[in-house]
Amino acid sequence: MRKNSSLVVATLLLLSFVVTPIFVSAVSFPTLTIVEWSIEQADSKIILYTASPEDNTMTNRDYVLLSIKWVSTANYWINPSNKYSFSQVAVVTAITTSANTWDSETSFEVLSYKGTISKQAGQYDHYNVVSWGSYRAGVIAVTYIWSVNLQIVETDLRLNTFYTWSLSGAAKKMDVRNIAVHEFGHWCGLADLYGGADYRLTMYGYSNFGETYKRTLEQGDIEGLIAVYGL
Repeated sequence: MRKNSSLVVATLLLLSFVVTPIFVSAVSFPTLTIVEWSIEQADSKIILYTASPEDNTMTNRDYVLLSIKWVSTANYWINPSNKYSFSQVAVVTAITTSANTWDSETSFEVLSYKGTISKQAGQYDHYNVVSWGSYRAGVIAVTYIWSVNLQIVETDLRLNTFYTWSLSGAAKKMDVRNIAVHEFGHWCGLADLYGGADYRLTMYGYSNFGETYKRTLEQGDIEGLIAVYGL
């Protein structure tokens, strides 16, 4: 399996936390991995979108793994609070549909929605949370992954309020499902791809305004998921 790693823009920061989770031993401290998804740069599009004989989403089998995974189902909660006038029902539907996009491709139940919550993403608090929150320009969304001995113990997803969001793929706005499906791929243990032939894959390392084709998985995305959790 070819695993592309060029043009790495997403930041993977490994930080040791001194807070001991209640469900691991006192000598095992969780490691935090932060995966940032960058907005596509205009001057990189010509290079990254150059067609090649391998540029076929039906046969492209590329994927990269983070080498960490869930060994049990990840129960998650959604904070639907937003400044875009989205209803709670609409937000929950968009996020849960995004998570189910991955779960439908494996018999292992990776993700399970448990309800709404007022907590914010980005805090190690034993809750897997999806929420909007502030972050720096250039980063569309960020996934926080806490792990112990290569096993994930908590994940959070923050959608960056620096950008305007849409539930319908509107131009000049970030599409919630397009971004959430990609980010849930990180929850499942997949990393970003940066090869020029990979730009149609959900786990491609850039996105942009109005993009919606990452709402669905392609061959490489599915094979990466199966490599971690099986059929």
